[in-house]
Amino acid sequence: MPRRHPALRRAALLAALPGALLAAPSLAPAQVLEPTGDTPPVLGARDAVVAGGFAAAALLAVPLDRVLAERLQRPAVQENGALKIAAVVAEQTTQPGLYVILPAVWGIGRLVDDRTTAAAGLRGMEAVGIALSVVGVTKFAFGRARPYVAHDPTSWRFMRGLEGSEYRSFPSGHSASAFAAASALTAELTAARPSLRWAAGVPLYLGAATAAWSRMYDDRHWATDVLTGAAVGTVSGLAVTRWHRTRPDNRLDRAMLGVGVELGGAPRLLVTPMRTPARRVARTVAR
Repeated sequence: MPRRHPALRRAALLAALPGALLAAPSLAPAQVLEPTGDTPPVLGARDAVVAGGFAAAALLAVPLDRVLAERLQRPAVQENGALKIAAVVAEQTTQPGLYVILPAVWGIGRLVDDRTTAAAGLRGMEAVGIALSVVGVTKFAFGRARPYVAHDPTSWRFMRGLEGSEYRSFPSGHSASAFAAASALTAELTAARPSLRWAAGVPLYLGAATAAWSRMYDDRHWATDVLTGAAVGTVSGLAVTRWHRTRPDNRLDRAMLGVGVELGGAPRLLVTPMRTPARRVARTVAR
């Protein structure tokens, strides 16, 4: 029986990785959960399928860590102006961009009395915070050397992450942040407006995948780093949105979404219930 050429096998795996990265989140629950008398679990069976999809992709990427790193660092790739711009934009949009974008989405939703928009921004902030907390602890514990430090994807040492950022490669914080935001925003917007599932999900996840790729392009992470970060981020977003959907009267929502700040007819701010239409409040003030 003829043996398959190693180069063809590597090429097949390389072609499968981007699809695995983008396809796993599409398996996320599409239904809107209704509150019940019992407290439901934060994560369900479909969420486990999503995590399993990322885990499978990461396992496929193990033998490709070095190959992908070498190919992305070739002069022809590194000197490509369009790729350089894409990498910079993706990285800056993720960190520190998300620290401005998500609060702005929440603030705009509050200002215009749009609970869906405000909730999406809030869920994104929560998901990013949880994802980065998980990633931060993991980085210190695994102590993996970044590609530019040691061109050896097997360079791990327990707790070496305490020695400096160059030994905090696994997992990728940028990937976790980007996928946490994409997952939370998509889930929240879809729950309120199912028609937005693809219109919002595709560009959000595509942007997250670009952010993950940019970290490999800049020689800061291995393929397994970004896939694991993407898994942490996606699951964090799903967990946050499910928790709130099944606990609609929680204290955080009452504090952050219960009232809105709106511009009235006079040059001052009014604090009103989010359910009150802004136009009605404006007319009341005008009288």
